[in-house]
Amino acid sequence: MTTPSLGSALPDAFKVTHAWVDANLSFLTDISQFYKEKATIEREYAEKLSKLASEHLSKTSKQASLLAVGPEPAITPGSLDSASVVAWKETLIQTENIAKERRSLANNLDINVASSINKLHTKYTSLSDRWKSFNEELVHTRDKNYSDIQTKKKAYDAACEAMESQRAKTLKSSSDRAQEKLHKRETEMNIAKNDYLISISVANRLKDKFYYQDIPELLDGLQDLNQTKVAKLNTIWLSTSVIERQSLTKIAESFDAIDIVVKQNLPNLDTMMFMKHNTKNWTEPVDFNYIPSPIWHDDGSMIVNNESVQPLKALLNSASATYESLQRTCDDNKQVVEELILERNNLLGDVFEKVEIKSSEDFKNYEDMLARSISALQKFINNDTRRVIAEVQIETVQAVTDGIDMSYSGPTEKKSRFGIFRKSSNPSSSAGTETLSSGTTHISIIPSNTKSRLFDKLNKFAETYNTPVGATLPSTANNVTATALYPYDAAGDDETSITKGENVAVLEQDDSGWTYVKSSAGTGLVPTSYLEIHKSKPPPPKVVPRKIRKNTAQPQFQMLYDYVAQGDDELTVNKGDVLTVVSPDDGGWTEVEKNGQTGLVPTSYGSLI
Repeated sequence: MTTPSLGSALPDAFKVTHAWVDANLSFLTDISQFYKEKATIEREYAEKLSKLASEHLSKTSKQASLLAVGPEPAITPGSLDSASVVAWKETLIQTENIAKERRSLANNLDINVASSINKLHTKYTSLSDRWKSFNEELVHTRDKNYSDIQTKKKAYDAACEAMESQRAKTLKSSSDRAQEKLHKRETEMNIAKNDYLISISVANRLKDKFYYQDIPELLDGLQDLNQTKVAKLNTIWLSTSVIERQSLTKIAESFDAIDIVVKQNLPNLDTMMFMKHNTKNWTEPVDFNYIPSPIWHDDGSMIVNNESVQPLKALLNSASATYESLQRTCDDNKQVVEELILERNNLLGDVFEKVEIKSSEDFKNYEDMLARSISALQKFINNDTRRVIAEVQIETVQAVTDGIDMSYSGPTEKKSRFGIFRKSSNPSSSAGTETLSSGTTHISIIPSNTKSRLFDKLNKFAETYNTPVGATLPSTANNVTATALYPYDAAGDDETSITKGENVAVLEQDDSGWTYVKSSAGTGLVPTSYLEIHKSKPPPPKVVPRKIRKNTAQPQFQMLYDYVAQGDDELTVNKGDVLTVVSPDDGGWTEVEKNGQTGLVPTSYGSLI
């Protein structure tokens, strides 16, 4: 690229060039002012950010215990914070570090940038002024030579006038003296002429030198001054970029530090800490008992004489109808809740076991499902409460009317369905089953176990629902093992220690976040989230209900999971299969038909369509 030259391109342009250079030098003050104001803004931001972080650190510290273990923990946490509080404190601490870095950046902008530009302006303005003084000196020399021409011209003109005057006098007198004076005047005139001509030659040569040599050099000097100023300003700008980039790198390191702590904040850690510090010996509220009237002493036996039994018959009839109606309703409600749990788990996967960014759409869908789960659970629990009331009424009445004809006026439908909830004992056992003598109104029930969970971990991703039901469901049977994902040191007599990667035997599965295992250190409780449980396939119901074909309309049943037959009377099906219902749900099994073959499948593995 050809280097431009102001001296060659712009003759006699010192004035405009110097004005241009001065304007660019003055522009440096604007640039310097920008960095000064930016430094002020960064400093103010740093101060406000530091104050904000400090205030929130103090606020968080005051409520750390409440956030970690609640208002009334059984065990005080000491100086321990919950995982979320630790992550938040790290965020605030790194925010303070970011504020410090911003303050440092402000100082650098003030000292190393704005100050450097000010120095550049001062120094180069001084150099520009020297070029201006030099130009003024050259102009003064040029003008002096121009003035010398006029002086010599006046002297020459005066000599010519003197010569002409002397010549006129000589014409009147031809004396030798007159001739001598004439010769002298002529000589003076010639000398003045020569001086005049020499001054013209000098002035012309100096004029050429001024415009073709001197001024171009001055212009090139101004050009070099301006270009050097630009080069130095570029250096300052590039250095500023380095300063700001280094500052941003340090700030990015603070965000990296935040990310490291946040990624350790598994959602279940807060729950585990709260649970551990609030676990206490709990005494179940005592059952209500019969209290006799203070004015009529009696025992707690029900009265079943002829007059008193009539209301019991009416109650039994009403409760039987309610119980029969609500069994199917509760079964359907329960299935809706289970399906919503499964959908939620499939939507967010292992978000409760691994910290990562999920889309807002995923969380929105999950939150919508959670809201639907609340409504579905509310509907199920309300209906189930009514069913339990009817069930207890039936149990209580039938327990005291054994051998009494409980037929009620009007047709009475014989009840034969089993309850959808059962005890954990063998269903084939007759314990808990109420049956009246033949020939009387009778309903056969298995009392519900109201002291066991219906849904395991409804409000988080339960392992029960996180995998296909036909493949790996939790089991409390023997030979269940687990692998320790993290080391854990026992913190109580009822706990045990495990090492990362250790295989342990599961003696009793998850009970509110803790699993009872046998490890190399002994037996005891460890956090369930620290384990990867190798689940086994759940056994089918212990007692397969009797298959009863009914001549009713045959609804369709769609499989939600694969199921492999485990008996001759069962049917192997695949997820998505649409089957014909031969006999509806009876004790947890539904008889279906597939390609001309009939057999039983677990009701919970599919849904009616």
